[in-house]
Amino acid sequence: MTMKKHFYFLGLCVLLLQSCSFLEQSDFMETKIISSDPNEKIIYKYYQTGIHDYKVDFYSVDQLGSTKLFEHDINDALLTSNTYHISESNDELIIRTQLFPEIRKLVTRSGKSIILTNR
Repeated sequence: MTMKKHFYFLGLCVLLLQSCSFLEQSDFMETKIISSDPNEKIIYKYYQTGIHDYKVDFYSVDQLGSTKLFEHDINDALLTSNTYHISESNDELIIRTQLFPEIRKLVTRSGKSIILTNR
């Protein structure tokens, strides 16, 4: 009877570990700094999540730590093309890409405006 309980317990542990999302690990590929000033850096990181699938995370990094701004998934074709056209003026960073159907605006902790646009 105790052997049967051990198998149930072991089976339950395996099922629990399989369902934990922190065990899924994406393959990190590269980090790019797209904006840097003395108070804050804006970066994005590429991860491979599948055979032809990738994830891109954008972060704001300052003295207090990092804040995830946004993320999205892309495929091989978008990874090899020039996906982002980035320009910067004063406290405004404009990221042009066809990945977003509408204009989105974000403001970081240090006051930098980030505009995502498809134009």
